[in-house]
Amino acid sequence: MKKLVTVLTAAVLLFSTSAFAGQGDSNVSPRVKSAFLTDFARASGVTWERTNDFYFATFNMNNVEVNAAYNEQGELVGTSRSVEIDQLPMNLSLALSKRYEGYTTSKKALELNFEGDTRYYLTVANDKIALKLKCSTSGTMEVERKIRKL
Repeated sequence: MKKLVTVLTAAVLLFSTSAFAGQGDSNVSPRVKSAFLTDFARASGVTWERTNDFYFATFNMNNVEVNAAYNEQGELVGTSRSVEIDQLPMNLSLALSKRYEGYTTSKKALELNFEGDTRYYLTVANDKIALKLKCSTSGTMEVERKIRKL
C-alpha cells in the first residue's frame, strides 16, 4: 500500500511538468536508463527526477506527455498521462453518465497504470459539491474526496 501511495503521489507531481523542467539524466542509474530506452524508444524531451527509491521520467511520445516510474532495479512500476474525457473506456463513460447524471465532468482525466491495473482520476461536480473520483476500466467508481461548494 505504501508503494501505491508513493507512486500515486509521484504521478500527480509528475503531471505538472514545470516542476521538473530542466532536470538532466545524470542522476539516473544506467540500469534505469537502459530499461527506459527499451520501453520507450520513441520518447522525446525526457526529464528525470529521483524520489526515494524511484526514478520518474516525464517525456513526450506521439505528441502526448507521459510519465513513467521505475524502481532501482530498472523495472517499470507505473505510467500516467492525461486523457480527454471522451477517451475513457465506453463502460466507464456509461457508468459515469448514469451514476452522476446532472453533474459536470472534468474535461480531462489522469490515467494511471500500476501493477497491471489502469485507473482513471477525474472530477464531477454540481452546484453543491465536487467529487474527486477514482475509477476502474470495469466501471467501478470510488469517491476519493468530497469538496463542498460555498
